[in-house]
Amino acid sequence: MMGRLLSGIATVAIPLAAFTLGVPALAAQTVSDLGRLAVTEVWEIDGHTRLERLSDVSGVAETFLGTVWIAGYSEVLAVDPRDPSGASDVMVAEGKGDGPGELLGADRIAITPDGHIAVHDLGRDAIEIYSAAGKPLRRVQLPFSVQWPKGFSVLASGDFVLSGGVPWIEAAIHRFNPAGKHLGSWADAAVSEEWMARVVGTGGATHASPDGSLMYSNGAPHSIVRYEFPPTGDDGEPVGRTISEMPELLGAPGDAVLVKGVDEEGVQYTSFNVWYPQSHAVFALDGGRVLNVIRRRDGDGDLETVWQLFEPRHEARHAGTHALVAQGIVSVPYRLWFLCGNGEILATRMDDLGVQTVVRLRMNVR
Repeated sequence: MMGRLLSGIATVAIPLAAFTLGVPALAAQTVSDLGRLAVTEVWEIDGHTRLERLSDVSGVAETFLGTVWIAGYSEVLAVDPRDPSGASDVMVAEGKGDGPGELLGADRIAITPDGHIAVHDLGRDAIEIYSAAGKPLRRVQLPFSVQWPKGFSVLASGDFVLSGGVPWIEAAIHRFNPAGKHLGSWADAAVSEEWMARVVGTGGATHASPDGSLMYSNGAPHSIVRYEFPPTGDDGEPVGRTISEMPELLGAPGDAVLVKGVDEEGVQYTSFNVWYPQSHAVFALDGGRVLNVIRRRDGDGDLETVWQLFEPRHEARHAGTHALVAQGIVSVPYRLWFLCGNGEILATRMDDLGVQTVVRLRMNVR
C-alpha cells in the first residue's frame, strides 16, 4: 500500500478575492465589474508516500483511460485516481537508459490526438511516445535542443510544439512534424544583451485546442495569442490573433534573469533568477473563454498565483479580442500542468520541505 488518494468530494476550498492590478490596461474595469474566482481541490495524491520517488515533478497529464501520468527526471509514474490504495500504480519509465521507452530527462507531458502520451525527453532532445496503457511505441528525435522549455503541446495535426529558447533562433515557439522535422519557429524571443539571458527568458505556456489552433501565453511581458495554422501539408507560419495584451503587468526580465557574483573562494559564478513574475499556464476553455495563470512573489517574498479569466467580446480593441471578466490571487503557488476533459485542472503544490503533491482543481466563477 503506497499512499492515500482523496477522491469524490472537494477537500480544500480556496477563495480568490477579486483585485485590481493598477495598470492602465485595466483602468476601464473596477473591482465591482469583475467576477470572483473560487478554486477547489477535489482530490490529491499524497506527495510524502505515493510520489516519494518523484522528487521533482516536471509534467502531469490525464490519459483517455482516466489514468494520471506524472513525470519526474527519468521516471514516469501512471496512477489510477479510482484506486485510493495506490496498488494499481505503474512505473512506465524508471531510471535512465537508451532502450524502448527509457528516458534521460523526462520533462513535460502532452496527449496526442489519437490518445497516445508524448513525453518530452529533455536529456535526449527527443519525444517518447507511449500508448495509453503504457507501452513504448516510438521515439521522435528532434534536430536541436529547446532550452528552458516553458510549453509543450501536440497539435490536432499531430505536429509537436515546444516553447523555449534556442541560442541561434530569434523565436519563442518551435514546431516539429510527427517525424521530428523542424517546420518553423515564430513569436518574439526575449530581449536581452546576453544570449544566455535571452535563452532563459524566452517562451511561455502553450495549449493545443481540438480545432487545431494553439494558445500561447508569453511568460513576460504579458501577452496571450491564439495561432491558427495553414492547411495540412503547408509548413507556412501560423496567423496570430491577440487575445489579451497587458505589457505593464509583467515586465520583460531582460538580463535580470542572470545573477552573477563571486563566491567565498573568489570564483566567479552565474546563477538564474527564474522566479521573476511570469505567466506559466494558459488553457482554452469552453465557450471561447481563456484561463491564464501567473506565478510571482508577493510583498513578503512568498510565491503566489494570479488567476485571470477572459471571455470573447463583440468589439475587438487594440488590447485584444477578449475581455478580462474575473481574476484573483491565491496564496498557494500551484504549478498548473493539464486541462482535463471535464474542465478540471491537474496541478502540483509544494510544502515547506519541498515535497510535491499532485492535485486536481475545479474552478468556479461567482
